[in-house]
Amino acid sequence: MTGPDVVPADTQTRTILLLSGFRIFPTNTGAHVRTGGIARALARIGHRVLIYSLAGRREDYRFHLGRQSSHIAQLESNLVEETHLGWGFGLMQAINRRLDYPRYWQHELLRRGIIPRRLSRALHDADIVMSDSPWCPRVPGPWAQKPWFMISHNLEYRLLEQAEPRHRRFAPWMQQVECDAPTHFRDIFACAEEDHEFFRRHDVGARLKLPIIRCGVDPAAYNVPPGTRERVRAELGLSDSDRVLIFSGSRFGPNLEALAALQEFCRLEAAFLARERIYVLVLGSMLPTPCREGALIGTGRVPEVAPYFAAADAGLNAITRGSGANVKLFEYLAAKLPIISTAFGVRGTALEAEKDFLLYEPQDLKRAIQRFTARSHQEWSTHAAAVWSRHRRSFDIQALVSDAVAQLPEFQAN
Repeated sequence: MTGPDVVPADTQTRTILLLSGFRIFPTNTGAHVRTGGIARALARIGHRVLIYSLAGRREDYRFHLGRQSSHIAQLESNLVEETHLGWGFGLMQAINRRLDYPRYWQHELLRRGIIPRRLSRALHDADIVMSDSPWCPRVPGPWAQKPWFMISHNLEYRLLEQAEPRHRRFAPWMQQVECDAPTHFRDIFACAEEDHEFFRRHDVGARLKLPIIRCGVDPAAYNVPPGTRERVRAELGLSDSDRVLIFSGSRFGPNLEALAALQEFCRLEAAFLARERIYVLVLGSMLPTPCREGALIGTGRVPEVAPYFAAADAGLNAITRGSGANVKLFEYLAAKLPIISTAFGVRGTALEAEKDFLLYEPQDLKRAIQRFTARSHQEWSTHAAAVWSRHRRSFDIQALVSDAVAQLPEFQAN
């Protein structure tokens, strides 16, 4: 990994290639946040990290296609992201997105060794390779015997099983891919007990350590300039007297189901919400375009999420099914927001109901909101800061990554 976009680092550090199916930065989904946080943490430990993203976002092709085959971004002194913008991968991604198919095509190209030339060079230069999920398998070639790790964000086959029929047909195939993963990778970074136990069951000879990197976040990413809260609320047509409950996420099946329940709640309880000046802010691509319907406000996809967290009064986690853990929960914590969550939404954490968050189930949301409005904004801000302080080490991605890689000799200095 050489070139003008890479800042030289100490020779005792490792050169790490993190192979992703899509562009990571700027982060605007849970998967982006976790992968980006892991990459930043490794770079801050002192390793040289290159994220190689096989395909860009729609706007990347609009601005760069035909002028350059890749886009290189220097994110920090030891962290670079290179996004491949070639016609082939871009066209395949566009077609599959239009048809709403999972990333099967990426997996098949990679496992056959069909990769961009610049990725070949990056693989050659790397000391360690990390695949961002089982959608990115080991690539055959002279680099195949290098220490090659996988980052698990959840059990992908479980997500496919819960998706629409077009995606469910790939679930048995992905289950086999994940069953085979312990034999193909030097080790796997699990995200929670569910995937950790799954990979342990399929780890023949119990040779893997399977360190867990929970769905933490970089708290510094949620610091915003003074006045951000007031500016964003003004843009949304909200005053300081309004209470804003934020629900963030992408167009992922469980998120969309939770959103439908919230939309119905806002319709049925319109008078209550108007009287109490409560708004539900839906952040991210769950709603394709900005919209406003009564108490429900949708932003559509946004370039940055932190300003909207700053504008909110509480984080709402309405999820009732899925796999792995919800990154949105940890974003709420890092943004110092009090949390209103279902029991499922806090799975895999040490958060305690009533002490750390307001517990509710979908049929009880009105009562939970009434309990929330019984305390002032300042009281809740103090509460949220105390919760973050109490649980920070469990949710700070830097601490989580440092603890995980400390178990693996491949990441240690020469």
